[in-house]
Amino acid sequence: MIKEMNKEIFSHHLDMTIEELKIKTAINLNDYAFIINPITEKGKPLNGKDEVMRLNIINKNQVNNKLFSKEEVISMLTFFKPFVPIWIDVEHIPTYKDRLVFQLNCSVRLRKPSLLRNQESGHPPFKAII
Repeated sequence: MIKEMNKEIFSHHLDMTIEELKIKTAINLNDYAFIINPITEKGKPLNGKDEVMRLNIINKNQVNNKLFSKEEVISMLTFFKPFVPIWIDVEHIPTYKDRLVFQLNCSVRLRKPSLLRNQESGHPPFKAII
C-alpha cells in the first residue's frame, strides 16, 4: 500500500502506466499528449477539495477538447498533494488529430495515498485500460 504521494511519485506512476499501455498496444512513440476527462461519480459524496477540483481545476469547460502536456497534467492533478484523484483510468486514443494521445478518465474525488484505488497495479491511482 502506498503511503506517500508527491509530484515525482505521481509522475513516475503515470510513466509506468503509459509504458504498460505502450507495450500492450505496440506503440513506439515517445511524444504524446493527454486529454483529461473528469468523472463525477453519482452517489459519492464530495468534500471541499473535491469541489474545488471539480469546479476550478478540472472543470469540464476548461478541459474539454484540449490537449495537455505531461507537466500540465501533473500540475493540475497534484494541486492538493498528497491528495490526488482516487482513481485514474488511462486509455490510448488511436486516432486523435494525428497525435499519440492518452485519455485520463479521472475521479474528481481526491484522497490520501493510502486510500487510492488500483494499488494492485503497482502504480496507483492509475489503471491501464486496453
